[in-house]
Amino acid sequence: MDSNKRAYAIFFGYLAACAALALYIVSRLRRTYTVLQKSRTARPPPKKYVYLFILLAIGSLGTTWYFMIRFFYTSYGNWLMWRSYYDLTPEQKHWGLWLKETSLFKEAWEIALVGYARFWWSSQIFFFACALGLDLEQQGIRRGITHTWTFMLLGQIVAISFATNLFILAQLLSPPPPPVQSSGGINRRWFGPWLLNFGAVVATIVPAFLLAAEEYWYGHSFFPVLITPHVALLVLPIIRSFLPAKYFHDPNVQFANRVYKFLWILTIGGGILLGLNSTGAAVRYGGYNGLKDALLDHPAVSSVGFDVIFCWVTWFAWWLVKKANANDVFVREKESDETWEASGTAISQSEGGAVRRR
Repeated sequence: MDSNKRAYAIFFGYLAACAALALYIVSRLRRTYTVLQKSRTARPPPKKYVYLFILLAIGSLGTTWYFMIRFFYTSYGNWLMWRSYYDLTPEQKHWGLWLKETSLFKEAWEIALVGYARFWWSSQIFFFACALGLDLEQQGIRRGITHTWTFMLLGQIVAISFATNLFILAQLLSPPPPPVQSSGGINRRWFGPWLLNFGAVVATIVPAFLLAAEEYWYGHSFFPVLITPHVALLVLPIIRSFLPAKYFHDPNVQFANRVYKFLWILTIGGGILLGLNSTGAAVRYGGYNGLKDALLDHPAVSSVGFDVIFCWVTWFAWWLVKKANANDVFVREKESDETWEASGTAISQSEGGAVRRR
């Protein structure tokens, strides 16, 4: 009998990666907040905002992974039911063989996307992943948030809403960006990092529309189309992690802002258009009750569905917070022209760890 060690290694390696990424980001955020509390020159953001997004992060992680664990058990039960007709006995556990013979990633997404009502819930996560990617570049890089790839990878393997809440906390605890201005020198507007972002947005939106078609649900193209956004959204953050920043700098800030505005319109517009189309298809097929029932129809759908729900709540809460407290949300300095010591995911560091506050 073949060994199941490889299957166990992949499964538990995946769980270990989820835990390691989450602990890495949370520990650095915690360290940053501790430094801010002790700082004599910087004032932390209001605690109520920090607690709000901590609670949303906990809620999103708890709900999505409650259903994810239920999906594991459901998948094993279905697999054992079919295998028991041949040579396996239900009285014994066959976890290793189940992992070896099952592609959990593909199985979960097939269940979550195949079906009009299920697709209505699950397809929305593509656009929230796109929104996180744009925010990582537009806000994260300018605020000096390092290792943005960790947030995107965490979103893909754990939950987009969980990663989004952690990134918002990173923004709350990071120094404000320097004044917007265009630098001199060579105009490289057509070769900026925005070009990779544009490619990532297109490579996410187009597969989302393709997967709405039934011919992709049962064809060999399903998995390649599904995996394309996962890869595309990680390209620029990973490149930034090992190439010097000078190669991915936007010297023309005004032009970059216009491009990002267009990318946000493209993402939101694509989401609205696909939402209208998928709503019409789902309602014609099963009515509005079908949409409601699909959320709890299967643990795989529920996991993605509650991820979508928490994404909506998180982005709405973040919009309300910034709208109501535009000048009192982020870290602020107590005295001008001071430096303060800080380190962590949300903090950009210069030599010696001192960050110039503006």
